[in-house]
Amino acid sequence: MFLKNILLNDFRNYDKILWEPCNGINFITGSNAQGKTNLLEAVFFSGLGYSFRKKDRDVIRWGKTHSSVRATYFLKDMPVDIVADINEEGKKKILINGAEDGRKFLPGRFGIVLFRPDDLETIKGPPARRREFIDNEIGMIEPVYRRRLQQYRRVVEQRNNLLRVGGGKDLQSLKIWNEQFYRYGAEVLSGRIKLLKKYSPLVREMYASIAGNHENLEIKYLSTVKISGGTDTEQIINDFIFEGKTREKEEFYKKQTVIGPHRDDIVFLINKQDARHYGSQGQIRSIVLALKTAQLQLFRLETGEQPILLLDDVLMELDDRRQHYLLQLIAGKYQSFITSTTLDDSIKRYVDRVYFVNKGTVKEES
Repeated sequence: MFLKNILLNDFRNYDKILWEPCNGINFITGSNAQGKTNLLEAVFFSGLGYSFRKKDRDVIRWGKTHSSVRATYFLKDMPVDIVADINEEGKKKILINGAEDGRKFLPGRFGIVLFRPDDLETIKGPPARRREFIDNEIGMIEPVYRRRLQQYRRVVEQRNNLLRVGGGKDLQSLKIWNEQFYRYGAEVLSGRIKLLKKYSPLVREMYASIAGNHENLEIKYLSTVKISGGTDTEQIINDFIFEGKTREKEEFYKKQTVIGPHRDDIVFLINKQDARHYGSQGQIRSIVLALKTAQLQLFRLETGEQPILLLDDVLMELDDRRQHYLLQLIAGKYQSFITSTTLDDSIKRYVDRVYFVNKGTVKEES
């Protein structure tokens, strides 16, 4: 997969520009607050139908009522034309080859991997960051998993309302929601474990190539439900029911759902030591780099397409060794977009095209 061209209208600080990046490494440079990240955001928006920032409607240029992005991707040598419009109410209209298809058909499902400086918080931040990483970034390759996750979240919300308002006294209503809670919770938990079984070996391999074989990385899933073994959904449902009954009084007291995938965590162990507490800054960066490069590999293996990589002001956060490891990995393999205020000669030899961004304009440098 690669992006052939992208046309922006009133997107962030861009009035109207047509940009045709190359199919290799595109390096985007310029001073701060000129529009480098906005350009990456536009690529992300066209491929996935939403922004990687807080509110989608914030992409609309100041003083305007709507914004649009038009892009052409190539998938298996076939063009895919995307039109994504959004108005000031946040209502979006997305056309794929002229048809108003759902977001599930957008080209980003084949993999758009975003790497930003705050991704370091995936390791040391709260559990929600790690759940979000698995659900939103890795879970993208499994549409069924994503649907079950949405259903599960709705059920948890309804269940929490009953516990909060009624204190669990409406047992008949709670019983109805419990049936869905156990089913969808088990399917989400089973799906996560299956995803990690595919993903974890790739991460370990990437980490070993970065840090060396003397450091062994292990990814461990911490479930609030004690699983008796395997990923069989029916067995996990039974485990859910048992755990739910065991902690029923605690839920009535706390007035919230205390077990389930929405409360689970993932830890990263280096030589059996928890990286959150004992990992050095260099080790943390190596883990995140391994996570992102393994994402590229996973998408390629699962979809048969080469994903697109977006590096937003993160390359200079890595030391020379990690920079060259990443650039050697992606050169000639993945269409990549890298933003930075500077371009060192040691990096320039990997770059296919350089673009200078200034006040919402993009100019290719020779």
